[in-house]
Amino acid sequence: MLTAPSTSLAVQLLDIVERRAPTCTAWLRETAHAIDVDALENVFAEASRRVGARRLALDADEAAALARWGVDWSLESWCVDDAVRVAVLLLVAERAPAGVETFIARRRRGGDTRQRAAVMRALPLLPDARQWVALALEARRGDVRAVLEALACDNPYASVHFHAVHFDDLMLAVLEAELPLARVVGLAARVTERLAAAAASLAAARRAAGRRSPPDLWRLSWSAA
Repeated sequence: MLTAPSTSLAVQLLDIVERRAPTCTAWLRETAHAIDVDALENVFAEASRRVGARRLALDADEAAALARWGVDWSLESWCVDDAVRVAVLLLVAERAPAGVETFIARRRRGGDTRQRAAVMRALPLLPDARQWVALALEARRGDVRAVLEALACDNPYASVHFHAVHFDDLMLAVLEAELPLARVVGLAARVTERLAAAAASLAAARRAAGRRSPPDLWRLSWSAA
């Protein structure tokens, strides 16, 4: 088990990673205690090489432990390096809050696809999460499927913080990318007549072009009742 000056969600995530990568215990322990932002950024960049990118695959006890920190949505799509990177962002927010924006901007510009996706997964867990809406919208407008998936699937950020127009636009992007709507957290509460109509129009256009209709389009049906 890792030790740290205080228990936190970041330490909980690093502890879960340690169970899957015991040869990295010393490195993870250093990360749990790190204060220097540059050192934490190096951890963020090196996570895939250090611990790998296999599925995190939480067991029931681990899922319950994370739920106590408010992580009550599925992390099925997370990999081990995602957990390290999310922990790093939480540590930066806790120990050097003035540096979070610069840190994220550098990783968004200079990081690879996995790093940019991890930033999206971390957004709902960061303090004052609403401040990152513009960043999330920028990711939506990008053409990188993995980053779009990290924002839209197994992530409550959009359903909690997006305006209806932006949420609807994101759902249409999910349909076009053929990502499963079942993985959109909070979808049922955000479906509107406008979104249902737009989704139906998109499906009709796909059929007219000889493309199949999204199989889970029914999740965007709307009823006045």
